[in-house]
Amino acid sequence: MRVLIPVTLEEVHGACEVLWSAGPTAAAGLSIAGVTTDSRGDVSAKLFVGIPGPRFDGARFAAAAVEGGAVAVLAQDGPGVREALERLAVEASVPVATCADAVSSLGAIGAAVRAKSSAGVVGITGSCGKTSTKEVLATLLGATRETCASRASFNNHIGVPLTLLEVAPDTQSLVVEIGTNHPGEIAPLAALARPDVAIVTNVGRSHLAGLGSLDGVALEKGALVASLRSGGTAILNADCPRTPELRARAAAGVRVLTFSSRGAPEADLGADEISVGPEGTRFTLRGAALPAGAQGRGVTIPLLGEHAVANVLAALAAIVVLGADLDRSLEAVRLLRPAPHRLEASMARGVLLIDDAYNANPESVAAATQLLVKARLPGGGGVGGRRWLALGEMGELGAASSALHQEVGEMVARASIDRLVVVGPVGPGQPLAALLEAAVAGGVDTVHAASIEAGVERLTDARGGLSAGDALLVKASRAAGLEALVDQVRAGLHAGHDVTPSRPRTEVLL
Repeated sequence: MRVLIPVTLEEVHGACEVLWSAGPTAAAGLSIAGVTTDSRGDVSAKLFVGIPGPRFDGARFAAAAVEGGAVAVLAQDGPGVREALERLAVEASVPVATCADAVSSLGAIGAAVRAKSSAGVVGITGSCGKTSTKEVLATLLGATRETCASRASFNNHIGVPLTLLEVAPDTQSLVVEIGTNHPGEIAPLAALARPDVAIVTNVGRSHLAGLGSLDGVALEKGALVASLRSGGTAILNADCPRTPELRARAAAGVRVLTFSSRGAPEADLGADEISVGPEGTRFTLRGAALPAGAQGRGVTIPLLGEHAVANVLAALAAIVVLGADLDRSLEAVRLLRPAPHRLEASMARGVLLIDDAYNANPESVAAATQLLVKARLPGGGGVGGRRWLALGEMGELGAASSALHQEVGEMVARASIDRLVVVGPVGPGQPLAALLEAAVAGGVDTVHAASIEAGVERLTDARGGLSAGDALLVKASRAAGLEALVDQVRAGLHAGHDVTPSRPRTEVLL
């Protein structure tokens, strides 16, 4: 079992301001080996915190958690909760307690553990790329020092405290992803994590249904910068138009470093000569923040696209700030892998498939489209194919959704895309209808597939579908479920007809 920073039940109860407790009287000094909110996972020697949810109250699963090895229970007070917990305390001889708000209590426990750690903490937020940047930084830092990082997308009011609770006594660096979809979420999460370094990957039009406007997004993301104390460092994207206002949120004594994947001359860390191919992305490092030995160093990452380079640059800036071994970190770039459904590349019968179906907003769709335009296609000997783009709906865009989908359709029409496949409903008032109409009006070769199954059929059709040497990039918000389209297209190509190369293009970009 991994040894975590020790915390006693007495400390837990003090942090949470428990309302009521029962169980063994000698339990106050009991050391907790961790905290969990899921009775189905590893609960051995842990405190189980029962959190009320939209469908189930976690307190109902306290007995199952104790049966699995949990040594104590904390649940939100409510009708019948104390009675059920008191029975459990008697039957299983375990300490139990209630609190006014289980989510706030979870945060308080996480903050208490964070206060015991001397690890350098990096908080990461942004409209695009925060999870990918977190994974990059965790991998590169992990090559040089003991590092703990958020699992999956543990970036909300539950995920951030659970991340803090995974810190071990020997943890040197802690990487915390911090997300938001409503105003006022980042500030309290940052107060729990107390980052020494804050990375804002960018400010874009994401979660507009909750944040209202681009101004609202910038205000919310800037809360992470504002949380830094004197001596901290903010790492910002020089290519983002909202960076000046983010910089203005930094308190006195906070250092600001910038990165750029687009050649911004003022950036402290940048990349030149970017080229993209099926094997990954190559670039040259530059910038005043780098030690002399790293200037002009060529780097190849097994990730795709300019925005992947931006994520790596942000991570490298944090490594420099934390004083980690930059050379060893750069050697570790070969270990990088894309997060699931975030520009995952694979080959199927000579077709390059790029799965970017995890999330989408106008900026990330534009970046993915440019990646497809610039990518070297898999045809050998200078033989290229066609560039296919499959798009589903972008979610959580609020009242501006149709206008922003229209904007994306116009953008795709201006790009060098050979065929666009719009997947999903296009009835009256549907956002995808605006995207489809704009793309068709712009002259791009566009087809509509009302369902994932229809999209798969169109893409794998022996007469008019994908052929060897082609590339397909799939992009949508997670709710659209287009990761299933990628899986089914891959399976269909492997199981289907013998594809033949498309007619050669005269030029292969990059």
